[in-house]
Amino acid sequence: MKKPVAIFVSLVLLILVLAAQASADEPRLYVRTIPLERVYTHSAGYKVVYRSSRLETVETYIPARWFEQGAGIGELVFTQRRAAPYMQVHYKNGEFSHVRLFVRSNTAHPSWGLLPNRPEVRERFDEVGDTLRVRY
Repeated sequence: MKKPVAIFVSLVLLILVLAAQASADEPRLYVRTIPLERVYTHSAGYKVVYRSSRLETVETYIPARWFEQGAGIGELVFTQRRAAPYMQVHYKNGEFSHVRLFVRSNTAHPSWGLLPNRPEVRERFDEVGDTLRVRY
């Protein structure tokens, strides 16, 4: 009687070890949703303005190239939802993966703005690499 119990316990332990190993190989994904104050459009991308956890006004620049089919790290979603504008920042294993920008379909909505087409504004978009800098 002791031998079947020992075999059963050994099998259960083996299954638990294999399951733990398989889950350790899976990437850890999480999403952070940030309500936006305003979204400014520019030919080089989008400037988003939001409030940090300290209620400071923060701005970040998201290049238009991120929203091109090949880049795939940005997605622009037009919506009528009252919660818009907001962005979802996706992380994979603690590192930035991609961003979804939810904006009002009506560009006449007060949440939309237009940036001037000046060289110093374009430089702000050019300075952005492949990661989104967000202050929470």
